[in-house]
Amino acid sequence: MTEKLLLTTAEAARLLGMQPQTLRKWAIYENGPVVPKRHGRLLRWNRNEILRFAGEIK
Repeated sequence: MTEKLLLTTAEAARLLGMQPQTLRKWAIYENGPVVPKRHGRLLRWNRNEILRFAGEIK
């Protein structure tokens, strides 16, 4: 089984140990350390960027 390259907001938040609302605020205000990809109204987060950021905060 391969790992997904794009994560939902809930999946990305779980990996970071944060609330999904924090990531949504990053997307809305465009001020977060990771920028999501937008697919219509959906947000998708690059798994590698999330993991890279997770390594920086631990």
